[in-house]
Amino acid sequence: MKLILLSLFTSVFAIGEPKTKLVANVEGIFITSTDPISGRTLMIEEDEYSVWVYLLNKDKQGIDFDGFLCSVVDPESITISPQEATKNGNAPPLTTDYANKYSYIKNLKSKDIKIYWKQNRVEIKLKKEIYLIMDLQDKISYSKALSQDCYYGNSL
Repeated sequence: MKLILLSLFTSVFAIGEPKTKLVANVEGIFITSTDPISGRTLMIEEDEYSVWVYLLNKDKQGIDFDGFLCSVVDPESITISPQEATKNGNAPPLTTDYANKYSYIKNLKSKDIKIYWKQNRVEIKLKKEIYLIMDLQDKISYSKALSQDCYYGNSL
């Protein structure tokens, strides 16, 4: 899924466009933002279970690294196996082993997400709270939605 969106992104969004774009689609949240100073671009994408942030390579021809923003499905209610969930190319849903009280955001909307470009990091806020910090130098993401460091990323 993310490769399809990445190719769509590179063919549709051209230089000179506004720095942040919200795209309404039937599949959920899709936001792009470009830092006016560094020229770096990120995409925020909702899949069936989660919202992920992808920092693109400087040439915008692939993903440099990613970060887990939140779950859009309550981890307590997930009954599907990780193998079944990943058949559509999505990441597996967040399990209760790595979830905390901040993991699940019910009815998340694009307008609830704010992106703040800093010198060596990007901060993503959900409903006015920092939920994700992406360290641009070390290529590490720190998520408030994770209870501990895991394959989804590092906890904030």
